[in-house]
Amino acid sequence: MENKKIWPVLQIIACVFQLLAEAFLCVVVIRLDILPYVYLSVFILILMLLLEGICLFAGVKVKGRIALWRRITTIALALIISAGCVFGSKLVLDAQNLLDDITGDVSDARSMYVFVGQDDSAQTIEDAKEYTFGALEKYDVEHTEQILEDLTKKIGGEVNLVYYERSVQMVEAFYSGEINALIMNGASVSLLTEQEEYEDFLSQTRVLYTHAFEEKKPATEENDIPQQITKDPFVVYIGGSDTRSNKLTVGRNDVNIIAVVNPTTKQILLVNTPRDYYVPNPAGKGELDKLTHCGNYGVDCSVEALEHLYGVNIDHYARINFAGFEKLIDAIGGVTVYSESSFTANHRTPIVKGQNTLNGQGALDFSRERYNVSGGDNGRGKNQMKVLKAVIEKLTSSSTLISKYADIISSLEGMFSTNFTSEEISGLVKMQLRDMASWDIQSFAVTGKGGYAVTYSAPGMDLYVSWPNEDTVNFAKDLMKQVMDGKVLTADDMVMPK
Repeated sequence: MENKKIWPVLQIIACVFQLLAEAFLCVVVIRLDILPYVYLSVFILILMLLLEGICLFAGVKVKGRIALWRRITTIALALIISAGCVFGSKLVLDAQNLLDDITGDVSDARSMYVFVGQDDSAQTIEDAKEYTFGALEKYDVEHTEQILEDLTKKIGGEVNLVYYERSVQMVEAFYSGEINALIMNGASVSLLTEQEEYEDFLSQTRVLYTHAFEEKKPATEENDIPQQITKDPFVVYIGGSDTRSNKLTVGRNDVNIIAVVNPTTKQILLVNTPRDYYVPNPAGKGELDKLTHCGNYGVDCSVEALEHLYGVNIDHYARINFAGFEKLIDAIGGVTVYSESSFTANHRTPIVKGQNTLNGQGALDFSRERYNVSGGDNGRGKNQMKVLKAVIEKLTSSSTLISKYADIISSLEGMFSTNFTSEEISGLVKMQLRDMASWDIQSFAVTGKGGYAVTYSAPGMDLYVSWPNEDTVNFAKDLMKQVMDGKVLTADDMVMPK
């Protein structure tokens, strides 16, 4: 008798669990705010029908052994649906947390370092109070002054300092024992270790002290008019970081693409700027530098350099490192790109003339290869835009957005940053799901003339640079304006008149 009484109680408990699990899932999906009203209504209706179905099934009156199996089945189905709702809620919450992490980025962390020899006896900066320090005289002066002020406080007196014009001069003085420690930032270390004779610099030294800077971006003024992200045209800087670690850090941007997006005409214009473009570096008060080096001073520096070059206001940025790029493409199931020729990319990925379906690693190799493609770095830039176009087309597919949303967000964890807000991203996703529109994507690459020159980031050294072709820059400016003004461009419009 007792067994007969317990089954109805268990049925009620299972149904209550289902109700609570479904209600919680509804709440987190609504909070994520990516589903249009119609989709959301259908989703909630399905959950309600599932709950009603279980309740009706539980209420069917049968006798004997069939009644027992009905009760067991009711409880099992309710628990399975509850577990599915709990799992779904976890995925949604994880996606929301990751979305919060990668959006609304307000700072760029960079550091100045004090290097000593690998076997140096000093263990703290206080131990180096009698040391002679080397620093660069005309490079990153503001941050050098800040770390010197910090060091003065730490060691309780003035720092014994020798200035040098070039990094290599300073390092040679360090190796010869003329100075005991080096003051350098991450950018100068990166440039130094690019040279064959200093590739082992990091293994010959160790960091004794780190001074980190966090530079806040200007706050939005109260009278700024909010942008209607789904209606007004906007411009995005897409930067591909040279870092290959599983965490995005400040560093060179080998990919520099401006995307002009018009959500009304459903057109995107991609403009590629070569990494070696010789442009004024905002961090160096306008001294000329390679565009890729601007990334060493934070994403805002790259944005400002490109704004000056093209005379355009860049509203947003999206920055990803190479490891994140590979994971994102794998998350969306790979991409298909067209190649003008057959070659082997990065010594491992075979590319055929025509269409190529590539996974993350293959797409990364294809977009980074410049020695086996026509046009060198300019050809590489065009291939990067082909991959980006294929990624955008996949991401704007409604089926991809719905089925792979969590995978896409997860693939970007720690390797992607943007100043889009989560609300803006949600608005764009809802717009795409609502109208299921296909986007027209056009691309153009500016060109330049190669040669060697001294750059701000490498004082005293002649590096390969590309002097901008002003005709192509002006043509790109005009294309951007036309897309912003609502004109729909065609492939023929991407060809410069002779």
